[in-house]
Amino acid sequence: MEQPLIVFTTDFGLSDAYAGVMKGVALTINPNLRFIDLTHQIQPQNITQASFLLGLNHQFLPANAIHVAVVDPGVGTERRPILLTTPCGSFVGPDNGLLSGVISSYLNKNSTDDGQIELPPCLSAIHLTNADFWRRPVSETFHGRDVFTPVAAHLSLGTEPKDFGQPINSLNYLRMPQPIINRQTITGHVIYPDVYGNLITNIPSEILPKSGLTRVTIKDRNINRLSRTFNDNHLLGGDKLIALIGSHGHLEIAVANGNAAELLQASQGEIVTLTSFDD
Repeated sequence: MEQPLIVFTTDFGLSDAYAGVMKGVALTINPNLRFIDLTHQIQPQNITQASFLLGLNHQFLPANAIHVAVVDPGVGTERRPILLTTPCGSFVGPDNGLLSGVISSYLNKNSTDDGQIELPPCLSAIHLTNADFWRRPVSETFHGRDVFTPVAAHLSLGTEPKDFGQPINSLNYLRMPQPIINRQTITGHVIYPDVYGNLITNIPSEILPKSGLTRVTIKDRNINRLSRTFNDNHLLGGDKLIALIGSHGHLEIAVANGNAAELLQASQGEIVTLTSFDD
């Protein structure tokens, strides 16, 4: 029998014990669990970054995976703890928009306003109200340990989602800002800088021009073509700033063996413009 899998995505970092403690709590409930750390390095309280990474990367994990997602600046308030069941896994976390990137895969692209959004038929959600499945006592500041992880561990043992609480048909949704497309320009922005200082944007490759020349502009700096790899920058002069399509399928600004975020002093929200020209 295959061992159940819990996947963690948090902003806890690795210097404190928070991530390790959650795994310990899970193992006290189900000693046969396996774990994957998608990341514990989400920028603190950056729900947008976490939503983006979960939305892109959950598709690479087993469809029966149980995700514990904790980027929870509202911990201890009236925001709901939830369990979301999808065709590509189950997700336990706060109802604060963190799961928007996952939900967006199943939505009509034209019906994505912020706020409460009704779930499509292929998704189901539970408001976690049954404290029998929580660790006691429950800390007001660490629901990752005392609510979300215990629920995930019990779910891995075969507990039915309905046993954890009350069914709900809508969740909080944060719409990922979309690039603006005009005749010859696409305007987007940086979602986050990764660990290498590559600036990941919200401009997906599928909307880029299929032919012609392309110029990418960020902070009054022009990059006059798209590179294929990080090593293409040996063809360029100066500080070797490049633009390319990264493994996520989105436009990135990078410096091979360098740090574009530091070079440009750029961070989340920085405007990026792509201009296309005929050959």
